[in-house]
Amino acid sequence: MKQYNYPVRYFSGTGVQIYPQEVFNRKIKFFDELTKFDAPIVGETGIDGMLIDFNYGLRLQIPEGNWHVRIVDLESDYVFVDDDLSAVVLISIEKFYIEWEIALWLDGEPVFYHQFDPRGQKVHFNFPKATLGDNIIMLTYIEAFRRRFDGEVSCSIPEVFNDIIKNYYPKVHLTSTLPGDSYACFQLVTPINLPFAVSENPLRIPLLRVGNAILRCIETPSKVIYTPTKPRSIKEKYVCIGVQASTPGKSWLNPDGWDQVVEYLKSIGYRVLCIDRYDKCWNYGITVEKPAGAEDFTGDYTLLERINQLAYADFFMGVSSGLAWLAWSIDIPVVMISGITEKWNEFATPYRILNLFACHGCYNACNAPIQAFQCPLFKGTERAYECSKNISARQVIDAVDQLIADKNLDGRN
Repeated sequence: MKQYNYPVRYFSGTGVQIYPQEVFNRKIKFFDELTKFDAPIVGETGIDGMLIDFNYGLRLQIPEGNWHVRIVDLESDYVFVDDDLSAVVLISIEKFYIEWEIALWLDGEPVFYHQFDPRGQKVHFNFPKATLGDNIIMLTYIEAFRRRFDGEVSCSIPEVFNDIIKNYYPKVHLTSTLPGDSYACFQLVTPINLPFAVSENPLRIPLLRVGNAILRCIETPSKVIYTPTKPRSIKEKYVCIGVQASTPGKSWLNPDGWDQVVEYLKSIGYRVLCIDRYDKCWNYGITVEKPAGAEDFTGDYTLLERINQLAYADFFMGVSSGLAWLAWSIDIPVVMISGITEKWNEFATPYRILNLFACHGCYNACNAPIQAFQCPLFKGTERAYECSKNISARQVIDAVDQLIADKNLDGRN
């Protein structure tokens, strides 16, 4: 770590002892991604050689001397560090929101005390991946954080989301890098393989609460409604569908399902627009493609263009994907078809379709090792992906009929 003036030692509240950097790197390989953050510590303390900030965890530079260091979580009174140290940089393994209390003594005399407090401070949020659904969820937490602590909030996010920030989060500053004077920085991602980035297992909680497992000071916030930026361009009544997801295991794999549903929607007077990015995708031996009867609105549309398409649709129908979350943020009804996740994993919708009599929910089952969302129990057998294959077109059409009745919709008018 060339950015630090002293050797780095990591500490944790998860039973991991304080390790020198080289030992830590051998013991916790899966944490390598989080150790790449090595920007200089920027927070002055008024003590020569001592620096502190909360950028990607608590980081404390301790100069040479007869120091005693005590680091505690104020919420639980859990003691992370209570030790004599000198000429070292302490970095917490935990990267989520913790109410840190830091006290130092020099030669037995108390000389420094600080409680983590982001009120009025510059706080940065990093979005490392262009994951549509995850980022839509996490953005609501940024806005709630900004309102609660009344500070200057910035974020670095893949460029595809810039228009979302500018139009719906105008008080969040866009930047490509961590500002040099940030008090704190948090990484917002659904970290299945990074357990120290969240305070609880993200597979055991709804996606809407993963942000709370990172920013523990914020309860699940209200969604920010993405209103259209252009007038309606399609005069007929229509619905949007999305048949693809980040991996084929999340798709609806009933071989005739989509064709039957599309034909039914057309028979009751709807235009059916397929708004996936690609007209066909292939992975792990599975092909997922636009239903033949749907209109081809696939392609590299911007997110604002997708918002303007979805905003005037009577409803969206799809799988557990980013497009479903985009429709949710626009506040239109969503028919969701999913077998790989439990019903509570996504946002609540009365039109969530799952076959409870088939194997299902492996994504949320901690005893089912999923590799890239491939079927963990029946891969290579006739039962592979039965959670999805056994969802019938009849189930989906019934949900559509219920939605149309509930919302007083009729595609023929």
